[in-house]
Amino acid sequence: MAIKPMLFILCFLHVRCIVSQSVSVTVATDKPIATTDDHFVGVTFDSTMLPISANWYGLDFSSPKVQTLAKALSPCYLRIGGTPGDFMTFDPTGHGGTGPNATYTGAMWDKLNAFLKTVGWDLVFGLNVLKRKDGQWDPTNAQELMKYSYDRSYKIPAFELGNEPSYFPEPFTDTISGAQLGRDFLHLRAILKSTPGFESTLVIGPDVTGISGKKSLIFRDFFKGDGAKAVDRITFHQYYAYEAFGTPEKCTDPKVMDALITDINIVRNVTSLSNPDTPLWLGETSSFYGGGTPGVSDRYVAGFLWLDKLGIAARMGLKGVLRQSYYGKNYSLIEMNTFEPYPDYYLTLLYKRLVGNKVLSVQTNSTESLRVYAHCARQDSLYNYKPGSVVVYIINVNSYTTVVTFPQFQKHLDLFWLKPEFIELTSRNVTLNGKRLDYVNNTIPDMPPLKAYGGFLMLPAKSFGFAVFPDADVDICK
Repeated sequence: MAIKPMLFILCFLHVRCIVSQSVSVTVATDKPIATTDDHFVGVTFDSTMLPISANWYGLDFSSPKVQTLAKALSPCYLRIGGTPGDFMTFDPTGHGGTGPNATYTGAMWDKLNAFLKTVGWDLVFGLNVLKRKDGQWDPTNAQELMKYSYDRSYKIPAFELGNEPSYFPEPFTDTISGAQLGRDFLHLRAILKSTPGFESTLVIGPDVTGISGKKSLIFRDFFKGDGAKAVDRITFHQYYAYEAFGTPEKCTDPKVMDALITDINIVRNVTSLSNPDTPLWLGETSSFYGGGTPGVSDRYVAGFLWLDKLGIAARMGLKGVLRQSYYGKNYSLIEMNTFEPYPDYYLTLLYKRLVGNKVLSVQTNSTESLRVYAHCARQDSLYNYKPGSVVVYIINVNSYTTVVTFPQFQKHLDLFWLKPEFIELTSRNVTLNGKRLDYVNNTIPDMPPLKAYGGFLMLPAKSFGFAVFPDADVDICK
C-alpha cells in the first residue's frame, strides 16, 4: 500500500510523530453552499508605486521572472489603490512627482497596461476622490484618464473611488459624509455609462475598514443613501492586527482567524437590506497592516492566516479576495528587488491550480484547531483533474500530529503538503511534500503531488496543505 511511504515522509518531516487526535471529515456532496468567481484570488499594488519618481519601488515589468510569476496567477485582478491614490493626478505628458499631490504620467500608465496585457491580469483602479469642487468629487482628471485609456484601447474592468473613507485626512473626514460619498459614486457610475469604452466597467467600493464603532458611520450612511444604487461590488478591508503586533503565535491562533467571520457578518448586517444580492469582496487584505510584520508576514507562518482566510471567505459566499500585495513591503508575494517568491506565493499558486469554484460543506468531529475546507477540484489546470474530483484544504494548528480520515473517499488521493524548510515556522523557504520550492532558470518549480491510498492522512503539527480526491465521483462537481 502506498499509504506507508506517505506516512513515513510526513512523520519524518515532523521529527516527532506523537498522535494525539483522530478526526473524521465528511464532505456534503448534495449541493454547493457557495460559488466563487474565476478571479476569486487577486492581488494589489499600493498607489504609491504609481509616480514615476518612485520607479515602482524597483519592480521591473520587463523582467522575465516578474512576468512568469505573474502570468502563473492568471486569471487575476490587480487592484491599485491606497491612501495616496485619493489625491493623485494623472498627467499624460508630465514627469511625475512626489508628495501628497503626486502625479503619474502617460508613460507610466502605458508601462502598466503593457504589463497587464502580457500577464493576463485585469485592472481595478482607485480614482482620486479627494479632488473636490463645491463639496463634490471633481471627475475632470478621472475623465482625462478614461479618454487617454480609450484612445489606446486599454481596458479597465473596474473603478474604485477613494480608499478607506473613515480615515480620510482632515478636513475631509468632517466634510465628506457617507451620503455625499454615495452621491459621488453615483456620479462616477453615470459618467461611465456615458463614456465610450467604459459602459460595462464596474463600480466597486466603498473600500471601508472602519466597519464598527464610531468609524462605521460613513459606511452605514453610504448604504442608506445613493451608494446602495451605485456599486456593483461591495468592498471592505481586513487585517488581523497592526504590523508591530504581528507574531507567529497570532498566525496560528484560531480566535485570531475567526475575527474574519465577525467582520464579514458585520458587513452583511449593514448591507443586507439595501444590497442583498450585490457580491461582496475583500478589497484589500493580508496578515498585518502597515506593511506587514518583518520575519512573520513574509515567512511560512503567515500561510496559516492566508489559507484560512481564503477558506472562510469562500465558505461565506465572498466573490473576491485581493491580497495586499503582489509586490512591495513585508506582506508581498514576491520579494522586493530580487523578485524571489515568498512562501505565500506558492500557497496562492497551488490554491489557484487546485481549488474550483463550487464550495462544499464540511463536517468534522474536530476542535477548531483543525480547520477544513472543501471545494470541487479545478479541472482546467495543469493537473487536469477529471469531473467529479474534490479538493480539501486543511490547516492544522495543533501542536501534535493529527490523523484525518475521509470515510467517503477510500481510493487514492493526491497530497500537496506545505512545510517550512526547517523546523521553525518563520522559515523563509517552504517545502512541498518534503522538497524545497525554488525558482530556477526562469522556471516555476514542478509541484507534483504525493500519491497515497486508504482514505486517511497523518498531518504534522503546525502545517497546512491540500488533498485532492480524483475518484470522488461527486455529481455536482461534474
